[in-house]
Amino acid sequence: MVKSSTMDSSPTTDRQAFASPVARRQRAQLTWSLAGLLWIGGAYVLGLWFQRQQWVTHQFPITILWCILPYLLASHWLYRGAGVPITERGGLLIVTTAMPFLLTPLGFALLQQPYSRGAVVLIYALSLGWFALGERRHRRLHVPRLACLDASVPQRLRSLIGAHAVGLRSVELVPWPGKSRLPLPDLGELDGVVVDAHAARSAERSELLSHLKLGHVRLYSVDALAEMLTGRKMLPSDENELWQLDGNPAYDVVKRVLDVTVVVLSMPVWLPLCLLVALAVRLDSPGPALFSQLRVGLNGRSFRLWKFRSMHHALAPAGASFARQNDPRVTRVGRFIRRSRLDELPQLLNILIGDMSLFGPRPEQSQFVEDFARRIHAYPYRHLVRPGLTGWAQVLQGYAGSDEETAVKLSYDLYYVAHYSAALDLLIAYKTIRVVLGGFGAR
Repeated sequence: MVKSSTMDSSPTTDRQAFASPVARRQRAQLTWSLAGLLWIGGAYVLGLWFQRQQWVTHQFPITILWCILPYLLASHWLYRGAGVPITERGGLLIVTTAMPFLLTPLGFALLQQPYSRGAVVLIYALSLGWFALGERRHRRLHVPRLACLDASVPQRLRSLIGAHAVGLRSVELVPWPGKSRLPLPDLGELDGVVVDAHAARSAERSELLSHLKLGHVRLYSVDALAEMLTGRKMLPSDENELWQLDGNPAYDVVKRVLDVTVVVLSMPVWLPLCLLVALAVRLDSPGPALFSQLRVGLNGRSFRLWKFRSMHHALAPAGASFARQNDPRVTRVGRFIRRSRLDELPQLLNILIGDMSLFGPRPEQSQFVEDFARRIHAYPYRHLVRPGLTGWAQVLQGYAGSDEETAVKLSYDLYYVAHYSAALDLLIAYKTIRVVLGGFGAR
């Protein structure tokens, strides 16, 4: 909790109070993960007892010890994903816990070491239950209470988050305590203060903000709070000329290696599937099986993107245009491959070449990029990373068919550019599978 102070008092450095909700969640995740090592130790002792009773082989307790590695990897990914909106925490927990344990048998195979499948399943189940219990406990005990410095904060916040109003349940907004602002009222039960950057400025307001900063009170803009609740990067106003984003060069290298590895290893699966789809497209309607367009990728460079043709060849659009719902130009096979996303399979070759990644903002047509960049000044920042086969905007918003929807889509893309990591990419992969099975966003 935060502590109030006056200008003539020495500031009290309270690291817990000064920490953001993300830092607090990371601290809680680290503590909970370390505590989980205790029950893994207990499981190892129990495994030794089972071995003495001859209920399991000697590999059972040894495998339990080896499972500390996937447990720590899952813990690390959950730690790195602490900033994911609360509405997506469940999916993040499932995929970041499952993936390390799914890869565990592969690790034993590469090392040519025998192992106990039962022990792997046991530790996975215990890890999932432990992390789920920790998540539930954190949500119950750590609901941030934030005071609104300006009366306009709640209304402006609701206008920004729109359909994500459910995210407001993860924070508690309270009016400014006390009748006057200065001297500072008691803020001991609060976790921070939300400030509307568009509110009128005054000398009194500047003095009040100075008091809050010296008192180590955590300050949030409405835009920053909306980002935490929605997973969208609020677009800057035209007046904010210094607004900018940076990439993640270290993870870019890891990401590129993983892209190539996954595409190459899965080639025996997707190459035959590509041949079948190409044959179906050719038999369904006259024309080539493949269709290509110029798209804009990393650092604004253009490249040729490949897809399976889903429209009648003679009716395919010559220029840039938004896709339409129930478009009569779409063929019977085209409708199926669009819904199942099979029309995107040739882009795996774009990934091998280096034009694209498995995860990232979807590449847009060159003409659209020029138009959007003129109207939305933050638009070029989406090109700080390689465009992806699937992305954060695709799994949360779907297809953008208008300028307004494109602005919302851009806010998701910029959130990815600002926060992309292995944990976020795993969550996108998990949600992409659900999207493909449900057909969300297909046109």
